Amino acid sequence: MSEARVLANQKIILANQVNLVKNQKAILANQSAIRQNQKTILANQGTIKKNQSALGEILKNQKLIRAALKK
Repeated sequence: MSEARVLANQKIILANQVNLVKNQKAILANQSAIRQNQKTILANQGTIKKNQSALGEILKNQKLIRAALKK
């Protein structure tokens, strides 16, 4: 392999390494965002459960009201 070819390949390797580092940084940033989103989801689950419970109570009350109105 000629010296020019070796140098060309080395340049390609260096460029690929730069891209790998950029991609790794992007992956780390995405992982951080994912972690934050997971924390938010977990925090929201408690509120969702409370809201579902409240909606269940509302539905139960609506049934009671309808039954009372039919009398």
